[in-house]
Parts: sequence; structure tokens; C-alpha cells
Amino acid sequence: MRTATEIAREHLTSAKTLRTHIWPVFKKRQRKRLGVFPYPLKNPFLPLLYSGMSAEIVALPSLKRGLRLANLGHIDALHIQFEDQFTRRTRFEWKKTPEKAAEDFIAMLDGYLTRGGRLAWTLHDSESPYQSDFSLHLHNIRSFLATNSHVVQVFNTAGKEHAISVLKTPPERVVVIAHPSYFGAYGNAPASVPPPDLRRFLSFGGIRPFKGIEQFMDALGQADIGSTFKKLVIAGSSPDGKNRDLKAHIPSNRTVDLRYGMVKDQEVPTFFADTDFTVVNYRRILTSGVAALSMTMGKPIIGVDRGGLKEAIPIENHSLLYNPNDPNGLTKVIERACEMSPADHMFLQQKCRDFARDIHPLTQSRHLEEAFKAHGIL
Repeated sequence: MRTATEIAREHLTSAKTLRTHIWPVFKKRQRKRLGVFPYPLKNPFLPLLYSGMSAEIVALPSLKRGLRLANLGHIDALHIQFEDQFTRRTRFEWKKTPEKAAEDFIAMLDGYLTRGGRLAWTLHDSESPYQSDFSLHLHNIRSFLATNSHVVQVFNTAGKEHAISVLKTPPERVVVIAHPSYFGAYGNAPASVPPPDLRRFLSFGGIRPFKGIEQFMDALGQADIGSTFKKLVIAGSSPDGKNRDLKAHIPSNRTVDLRYGMVKDQEVPTFFADTDFTVVNYRRILTSGVAALSMTMGKPIIGVDRGGLKEAIPIENHSLLYNPNDPNGLTKVIERACEMSPADHMFLQQKCRDFARDIHPLTQSRHLEEAFKAHGIL
């Protein structure tokens, strides 16, 4: 399989090739062309999601550019991904206030649909990962996408229920296709080895209030794990560049290693090689890219049974998820993880790796293309 970087480069090349195409298309193409907006370069999720598609993928720098290409017949459909990045633009386009940008975003898509354009949307979150909830203008964008897209991709049952019950998407337009694993993104996964007697935990990725890492540290201090716990590593950065002050929550009886800052791609396998369990203790969640990454690395999840997390891991890993209504639930699963035998942990590692292969990017990409064809997107 090609790497995520190689796939992304191909998608960007397609966009650059079409940049100077200013005349309508008169000849039918052999391959369908799907425009994707936005296409953030630092996230390997997008190139992996499209890795197995037969359609040509075009990484759009702005919605305006994408709609111009669509109106000229150079792309066949649009796929909206991270709608909270709706203000992305080329350097030649005027900068707008968020409110004006959102208004124009909806108006442009509405005009595109009126002219017969085909639209897909992937629902990632129930709330903004950067705020406690969505702003009004972003809520308006989501409402428009939910009710006007020809197909809405979700990653699990929780996402499907949210799309239908909260966002009012017609049920027949919702397709459930699990988040792909990260094969091709970060090199080779670490080898499966028995865990040490002193257990290691990892909280990986963006450090945000809803991820519940403070609660996890509080539970670490209360758990009876003095002879079976080694350390918790917290690796990541805050999206606003201001790292949260987590030191106040570090238990005096536990070792916590704070690694603030972006983790380089080549360092990702090293972080997972040096851990036994990945922490996913989110206060709210529809899906988790960290869970998919942890499966790829062969590391079981410890965390809360909320949203779509249970569907994102093998059933054998469910015993390390706690009921959020149980005040002692988190402490119990921490103790259970530290008490797990090396043989049981090795078995669980293998189940995680098997699960990751079942949601391989090439497989999920083909499932998505089949769904797009069924709904007239491609």
C-alpha cells in the first residue's frame, strides 16, 4: 500500500492540474472525479479514506474553487469533510468574517445543488472539537449539510442516531462506514511483546477539555495500583497553541510525563511501543481517530463506554470500558488493566491488530465508494 503522504500528493497534483482549466468539459471522462473540501494536509485520515477508490480525488483549496470546477464539469461531485474549516480560502480570495463566510458557504452550495450538483458529507463530531458547542453560523452549515446532502457518512451507530434524531437527516441518506485504521500513515507498527510488570498508559493527540485527561489522572491517584503502575505519558498540543495546565491534576503518588507539542510522524510508533494501554476518556464522543490509531499499533483502549467507542474496538477490549454513570468505574478499569496477565494482554494485542486489519483503509475506502455510487454521487 502507498503511504498517506504519497496518496495526498496525488490528490494535490490533481487539484493543481485543474487550476488552469477555465473551459467547460465536452468529452466524457473514463474516471469519475470527486472534489474534497477541506483537505488539511497534516491529517492522514483523508488520503487513507480515499486510498482504494477508483475515482480521481481532487484536494480542493477552497469551496469557491471547487464549485467553479464543478460548474465547468471538471469534477462530478463534492464531498465536504471538516465543515468547521469552512473559512479556508486561496490567497486570491477575500477574507470574510465567520458569519459572512458561513452565509456564503451555504449560498454557494445551495446554488450548486439547484444546478443539479451531487453532494456528500461526513459527520465527524456531535460538537466542535475546539469549543463546548457549535457557534450559530457553524450550526447553520451543519443543518444545511445534514438535510441537503445526498448521502451522509457516519462512522457508527451513535453517529447514525445523531444524524437522524438531532440533525434531521433522512434515514435513507445515512450510511455507516467505520473509521479506517492508519496503515500507511506512520510506518510500521511496533512488534507485539508481553507487557512489563509495571504498566504504562498513553494519552495521545490534541489536548482538549472534553478529552477528560484530568479526570483520568485523578482516578490514577485513587486506584490501588502502587505495585503495578509505571507511568502515564500525555503527548500532544492544544489546538489554540496554549497548552492546558495539567500539572495541578498530576497525583503526587504517580509518575506523569507531559510531552507538550506536535508529535512528528516518525515518532508515533515509538510512543505506542512504549505503552500498554491508550487512554480514551472523552466526555463526549461520536468517533475517535486515536482509537483507530491504537488498534493499528496493536494497543488496547482504556476509557469510557460513550458514543461510538465500543464499536471502534474489538469486543474483547470492552472489559476496559467503564459505565460513565458509575462513579468508581474509571478506577476499576485502571486497576483491571494493571492486573491483566501478560498472556491476556498479548491476546488482546492480537485482537486489536485483527480489528485494525478489518477496517483497513483500502477496505473502508471501497465501501465508501460503493455507497457513493448507490446514492448517485459517483
